[in-house]
Parts: sequence; structure tokens; C-alpha cells
Amino acid sequence: MRNCIIIIKLIWLTVMLIMLTGCWDIKEIQDMNYITAIGIDQEDGDFVVYTQMMDFTAVAKTETGKAEKPPQVWTSKTRGKTFDMAVNAIYDSAQVRTSWSHISCILISDTVLKSKVLTKLDTIGRYQEIRMTPWVYGTNESIEQLFNVPAFFNLSPLNTIAHEPSEEYKQRSYIVPIRYFDFMALITEPASTVLLPNLSIDKGTWSLNQKENPKLVINGVYAISEVVSKGFFPNDKLTGLRWMEPDTKRSHVMITNKSGKYAANVVLSNPKVRKELSIVNGMPRFRINVKLGGNVVEALDDMNKTEMENQAAAEVREEIISTYKNGIASKTDLYSLEHVLFKKDTRLWKKIHQSSVQPMDAGSLETVHVEVHLDHAGMKLLPHQDGPAAPTTKKEAGS
Repeated sequence: MRNCIIIIKLIWLTVMLIMLTGCWDIKEIQDMNYITAIGIDQEDGDFVVYTQMMDFTAVAKTETGKAEKPPQVWTSKTRGKTFDMAVNAIYDSAQVRTSWSHISCILISDTVLKSKVLTKLDTIGRYQEIRMTPWVYGTNESIEQLFNVPAFFNLSPLNTIAHEPSEEYKQRSYIVPIRYFDFMALITEPASTVLLPNLSIDKGTWSLNQKENPKLVINGVYAISEVVSKGFFPNDKLTGLRWMEPDTKRSHVMITNKSGKYAANVVLSNPKVRKELSIVNGMPRFRINVKLGGNVVEALDDMNKTEMENQAAAEVREEIISTYKNGIASKTDLYSLEHVLFKKDTRLWKKIHQSSVQPMDAGSLETVHVEVHLDHAGMKLLPHQDGPAAPTTKKEAGS
């Protein structure tokens, strides 16, 4: 009798263990909608939310690595009095459960950026499915069109700079891409200017079978200070920004000879930036020191190593000053120099802000000192001279 009871218990235990190994709430991939990008806009006082969704069979690699047909991309557009209400309107016609855990791109329209942008993003930070790692962009173009710009070779939109800008940035470092967690941290930092990349569409560079083939491009930044956009700055107004960014991996600069003609094309990288603060008559004054390494990728004239280093340093210095002045003209501190004052002398920073005096003006930047060291010139060796060269820096910013 006792043996029978033991056997029955073992049978029940086996059945229970088998039941525990089952996946009762599993969802097959085809039974879910996966949102890969979200866009935020405002129209007539309502929030407008765009989403991008794609067929994940287009994401999976084939044997050849390329799909035979363009991937299918679905976009949605919903409205609501609040951002959350606009998001929830998607569920009315979603057909199946929607997953938000695969978002890798967030687009914010310039209309939203002109107001208190932080409150517009509150739902994103509170919803547990959305990670804090998507790339964030501003835009003044149609978000729906941006979501439908194709990638090369029939690859999925996940292979565009909207979803993965870091590889392109390593090859051409101009505007630093920013992730959502960095954006949210910096946007609340006092005296700091957040530079949000602007995502646009380039319709003139690429063609497919002699037909226009648009591609995504980052063509400027929105400067955001005190949670509000201070305006849009195109790339040609930001030439010096790359030399102030330590993450710059590779960026070109053209140098000229004494006749003013192009003499060489130099690639510079890994800036070492030092910002120094001094107080003159109760107002902040800044000195910027930049050291760069690089190499020559195109030589158009006979110049020795020292001459090229001098010319490259002079060009970089001029770009840094020009970009600073472009920001000051729009009452924008593009280099976040004011943040240096905030960290080192918070009491003075508060005193200046409580007065009617502007903390930053054209004279706040006293000097810019640049040193460039060229390692090599490719197959053509340059005459070697010891040490990096730099132009004279006394009264530089004012010259």
C-alpha cells in the first residue's frame, strides 16, 4: 500500500514538472506588431504621433545578405489632446498586440522643440517597454516621409542613419549623434546647450536606374537651452563644432597656400579640448586650447610639414571662432562655455542671471589656441620637423 502511494506521488510530481516547463504566455513573432521608430508633432493644439513598423523578415539576413524586394514599411498617424492619448489611439486599429521595446529612433518636430520639450516626452520616460537608448533627432520635414526613405540594396530602414548613425559618424565626424538618455540628462543641466541633430532628406545625391533615390542626411542641429529650442543651425554655420568635440574620429579640413589656393586636404581626429575660465570685471572670459592629430590625404602643392601644420591650425582656429560668433549672433552658446562658469563659480553665474546682463557675448571668448600634429602624408613623406606647430594666439579671438 505504501509503495502505491509513493508511485502516485511520483506520477503527480512528474505531471506538475512537465506543466511548469510549458510556455503558456508565449507570443509568436508574427502575432506582434513591433514599433521601430516614433515621431512626435503638434498640429492645431493636438499631439500627432507617427510610428514606423516593418516586416521582420526584411531584417533577417538572407544567404546573399541582400533582399530581392524592397522591405515593407508601415507607418501610422494618430492624434490626441496629450501625447499618451495619441499613442493609445494606435491600438484602435493595431489588429494584434503592439510591442514598443524595439524602438531605436525618436523624431521630434521643430514645432514641438519650440515649446517646453521635456513635458512632451514624459510618457516615453515613464513607459517601461521603451528603452532609454534610441537615437534622438529633430526635424522640420514630414516625419511620415522620413520614415519611408529607403535604405540601400533593399535593406530594411534599420540600416539607415536614423537607426544607426554611429558608423557613418566614425567616417565623417561632423554632428555628434545623441541617444535618448544623454538628451534627457543634458536638457535639464543648467547653463548647458544641447545640440540635437536635424534629420532631413537628401534628394539630389543618389539615383537608382537614373531615377531619384532619396536618402537620409543630418544637415544641422537644433540648439536647445532651458528646455526650449533656440533655433536651427545648418552645417555651414557649425564648421568649428567638430573640433570642440572629443569624440571626433575623422574630419576633413582644406588648407591653402600663401596665394590663397587650395594646397592640401588634411584629415584630423581626436581633439584634446581644454576650456579655461577667468573673471574680468565680474564677467566670465574664456580661453580654448585644442590639440589635434591627423594626416594628409591629398597634396595639391609643395608644402613642408611645418607649413601644413600651421595652415591646418589656423583654419581650425578660424572655424572655431566663426562658429562661436554664429551662435552668439543668435544668443546661443553653442560650446556650452557658460556651463564651465556654472560649475566653477555658481554664485557668480546666479548673480549674472538675476541681472539683465547677458552672460555670453562676442568678447567672452578671449583666445583660441590650436596645435596640429600631422603623423604622415600617405605614400608621400613630408619633411620631418620636431614638435607640433601652432599660430600665434595673442588677442586671437578679437583679431
